[in-house]
Amino acid sequence: MKDHLNRFLRRVRIHGGEFDTSARAMYRAEHRDVFQAESRIDRESTIERKQMSTKTTFKRIALVTVAAMGLSFVAVAPSSADPSAITLTASSTTGTQLTAGTFDTATAATVTLSFLNGGPVPVSDTASVTAFLISAPAGNTVLPTLQLVETSSATASVTVAGTAEPIGKELGQVAFLTGTAATSFVSAKFRVYMNQPTKVGAYVVKLIPANAGGGGLAADTTGVTITITVTQNAATDFVATTATSLIFATVADSLTAVDKVITAVKTAQTAIPAAAIIKVTQKNAAGVTTVGESFTATIISGPGILGQGLLTNVMGTASASGRSLSVNAANVLTVFGDGSSGVSKIQISSKAGVILATEEITFFGDATAGTTTVVNAVIGTAAATGTDALFVVLKDAAGTNVSNVTTMYVTSSAPTVILGAYTPQTTVVYDATDKGYYVTLTGLKAGTANITVGTKASAAATTGIEAAAVSVRVGGGATALDDVKVAFDKTSYLPGELAIITVTPVDVAGLVLAPDTYTVFATGGIVAPVAFAGSASNTITGTTAQDGGVVAPAGAGTGADSVATYKVYMPSYQGTFVFKYTTGTMATPAKSAVARTISVSVGSSDGGAAAAAAEEATAAANDATDAALSAAEAAEAATAIAQEAVDAVAELSASVTKLISALRAQITTLTNLVVKIQKKVKA
Repeated sequence: MKDHLNRFLRRVRIHGGEFDTSARAMYRAEHRDVFQAESRIDRESTIERKQMSTKTTFKRIALVTVAAMGLSFVAVAPSSADPSAITLTASSTTGTQLTAGTFDTATAATVTLSFLNGGPVPVSDTASVTAFLISAPAGNTVLPTLQLVETSSATASVTVAGTAEPIGKELGQVAFLTGTAATSFVSAKFRVYMNQPTKVGAYVVKLIPANAGGGGLAADTTGVTITITVTQNAATDFVATTATSLIFATVADSLTAVDKVITAVKTAQTAIPAAAIIKVTQKNAAGVTTVGESFTATIISGPGILGQGLLTNVMGTASASGRSLSVNAANVLTVFGDGSSGVSKIQISSKAGVILATEEITFFGDATAGTTTVVNAVIGTAAATGTDALFVVLKDAAGTNVSNVTTMYVTSSAPTVILGAYTPQTTVVYDATDKGYYVTLTGLKAGTANITVGTKASAAATTGIEAAAVSVRVGGGATALDDVKVAFDKTSYLPGELAIITVTPVDVAGLVLAPDTYTVFATGGIVAPVAFAGSASNTITGTTAQDGGVVAPAGAGTGADSVATYKVYMPSYQGTFVFKYTTGTMATPAKSAVARTISVSVGSSDGGAAAAAAEEATAAANDATDAALSAAEAAEAATAIAQEAVDAVAELSASVTKLISALRAQITTLTNLVVKIQKKVKA
């Protein structure tokens, strides 16, 4: 019965509201507790139904409103829709670049502007991005700029309805982006940097997107912020850190680009011509020439006055101004005499105080003293042998070298040996390197003369000076060769040490001959008993007198003579070495083809003590070895004797054993005999 009722209730269908109460009242007694709701739950369910009913009402109203708006848009089509979902993103919050507009694409920051384009083509949505400079280093006058990098379904321009710009175009502070396809996602990427900044430091740029279509969408005032750090571009840096400087006497000399040694008369000057010109080329940290700043020139010691002017017109405009100047980078520095003699040192400094260069110029007065030094003590009768035989230095009252002399006079105490009786030498030229004058002599015949050189033109002259006399000898030539002297500079050397061999041709009196080429050895030259160390030794096997491996020809010039030197390196091991040579053809036949020797020793710096100690140690070691061998032999002999004793004992033991065995056999035989006898006796 219960099952039937349940089935019946499941088939009940309620039709109409009048049956609602009756249907809710149909409960079985046994199901009442299961299906009946509590009073509190019932109240909550009722409230929920009321709320749902209210929401539904609002949704219906909203739907009607949207539908109405849609109908209104259909009725009136707009000229442009507002862009939706405008976004601006930055690749980085920082960027770097150099001054003078240089930037690195790898470190420059970029921003991407994008939105949803809902407008119909060709009238599409437009958005913009503006770069505002928030802060910058003091003195900055430039603004940030946007450069178009790429676009997607859009064109970029510098105005709202402007012409589409190509990739790579600089658009300025503001860039506009317009979609090229309806209802599509459009975007563009822009590189952000400062427009040719000149000040180093941090630049803070804020980029803000906006709706450029004139709609009601408010601009995004948050945007993105990028800090651009600008550092100095070394290639355009005006700050000088180094410089090259050239000093010369004339504008023409500037073309040689070689520093000159400048000397000048001390006469006071206030205008052209300058005694010297100094050209300064400033360079920045990158080694690039810069003319962006002036430099300072100061005479730090010595006489002189400075001026400046353009190199192309320096001889016509430059004038003396002072001992310290600020010089325009495009100008050259000029130096003038002030009436005093001495060496003037001019220091060149950058605007920042960095010392860039130092130049010198020597101002001098009239010569008041002279010094003569003999260069060639022996000259020949051949004209060339007396070339540059003397060196003369002239000084003024302040001790400064005088360099403007062009004529000197030579006087000989024996004019028939060496020419000279206030004979003018009109070819003298100041040697800026050696700081003096070389004077040539003329030898007439063998002999010796005292030579006086000076600026006096005659014995009666009241002006000019003369240096103290020096002795010069005129020697014989090849026909006067009578012997050769060979000598080492020392008698003993360390292993591998440099040795100097001197070869001197002499005449019959043993005097050094005049400069010439002399065949002093027979074939083979000097023969060394061992090989020299290394490969830097000169060849000594030649027959002629050679200087450093080069034949000294007649009249070889400054410092030339007939004495030849050879550099050789001693062997790396010790010993006494005998060098051999045979003389060539001499004026005295008895001295020709004579075999000679010369000995030198090579040893250690301790005089052989280490070698002696080593020898003693070796001898001691040998003695110890001999003693050890003797002990070993004695041990072997003792071992042999012991073995012999062992063998003898073993042999004796075998003999005793044999005797005992024989004795036992005899005892056994005797015992058996006694037993037999006993038996017979008992019987």
